[in-house]
Amino acid sequence: MTNAQVDVHLPAGSRRRRSPGVPGVVEACLAVALGLSVLVVHDVPYLLHHSFWIDEAWVADSVRAPIGLTWSISSSTPVGWTFLLRLVPFGGPQRLRLVPLAFAMLAAVAGYLFGRELHLTRFATGALTGAAALLSPAMLVRDDLKQYTAEAFACLVVWVLVARVENQWRIRRLAAIAATASLGMLFAETVIVVGVAAMASLALECLVTRRYRRLADVAGASAGMLVVSFAIYEALVRPQITRILVAFWDPYYVPRSASAALSFIHLRLDQLAPYMGFGSLAVDAAGALAGIAALIWLRRFALAAMFPVMLVIVIVASAAHRYPFGDLRTSTFWLVLIPVLMAVAVAAAGRLAAAVGRWAPLAAAAVALAIWLPATHPYIRSHDIPNEDVHSEILYLEAHLRRGDAVIVNYGASFGFGYYYERQPSFPAGVSPDGHVVAYPGLPWIDVVGTPPAVDIVDALARARAEIAAEPAGSRGRIWIVRSHTSAHEMLEWREELAGDRVRTIKVGPEPILFYTPS
Repeated sequence: MTNAQVDVHLPAGSRRRRSPGVPGVVEACLAVALGLSVLVVHDVPYLLHHSFWIDEAWVADSVRAPIGLTWSISSSTPVGWTFLLRLVPFGGPQRLRLVPLAFAMLAAVAGYLFGRELHLTRFATGALTGAAALLSPAMLVRDDLKQYTAEAFACLVVWVLVARVENQWRIRRLAAIAATASLGMLFAETVIVVGVAAMASLALECLVTRRYRRLADVAGASAGMLVVSFAIYEALVRPQITRILVAFWDPYYVPRSASAALSFIHLRLDQLAPYMGFGSLAVDAAGALAGIAALIWLRRFALAAMFPVMLVIVIVASAAHRYPFGDLRTSTFWLVLIPVLMAVAVAAAGRLAAAVGRWAPLAAAAVALAIWLPATHPYIRSHDIPNEDVHSEILYLEAHLRRGDAVIVNYGASFGFGYYYERQPSFPAGVSPDGHVVAYPGLPWIDVVGTPPAVDIVDALARARAEIAAEPAGSRGRIWIVRSHTSAHEMLEWREELAGDRVRTIKVGPEPILFYTPS
């Protein structure tokens, strides 16, 4: 069989008819409508008004740091994705969340395109797979400033490309998979996992279908993909892996013992079950397996193998302490595929039902969506971003700060302070997940607790008292304390150190600012 020949897999005994289908402009409108529906199922005003919490503030600080620091300050996010944040022109202080929202829109469109490439009932299948990606609970709760929606989008793009290779074997289509899975690491590092699974699954399909000559094509594309991805990993990813990040993810690494590993995997999957689809691990697993079975029936052997292979790669990487398994955020890229596989199962059932009547596939799709929507409704327009509000504290501080005052910022608030406060901070290297901390060396009246050289609460209070004591008696300032993401141990230490002094708690949001007058 030559490369110019079409190689579409259909169930045995079936013959594909040339269908007039839906006009291209209508299909394009449907894809755009699915993408724009993200603006309905996510509460955009909430995203643009809710303050960044500490994990988001680490990322947001990258747009205030000198552009040369982006390569090192973005250790918890891909470099290319971090650069995209600088391009958002509107939306207020929280406008950066429009980037993950845009990738959620693209993921819904990619889900639609995947359904189209299956060459079943184009309209119904694309609508089903697009809606599955759009209404995936794992995607509906991903509103925060992280790259996880970009990872889901990149994953779905690779699935689309694999479906295209199965439709028509072309070297350039294999090259597209290799390029997406390697260069895509600049924006979504987990795409290499999907790329490796894609190449392994395509090789498996070559073996199953006895097209052994194609194995050389897969090997060549895989080699190029691995060389480029390894270069990107060594140059941009590995140098930014900090000990704090590795230690943070330690509970999500698969144990080495076989029995402990099985127990761990079941526990983590059970915890993720509410975000797979119907909230039941057994039901969701059955739905995903039905989708895989449907792909096998369609002779889409590579697509059928991809999801299991992806999971195996992630589990092995977790056991090697290279990637966490079972965390909701870092699992988004493969969790979104479970509803998509369920949609494939429904589409295949609709294909069988087409023998009953031409509208049977659309009826099956409508019934499936009627069942799917109530199951995901609790996650639509969710408000799951942690309620930390350094921004409100800073707004109050800026309105009441006067000459001679001193400001203490705890470590948990320092990253939000670095983003929201009008004065430009510096970002020296320090002990933090992204390897940098916030400091104000030119503003001695601002003391960031935890900035090297290490400053604990006792030292910070002593320095603030000394700062205001240096002023003339009639014009001595006050001490403001900005805190966020405060642990129980830290709260206890603050209470002990401030005991006996006059401290006024000013409620300006979920996290109050303290107005402190030393005795």
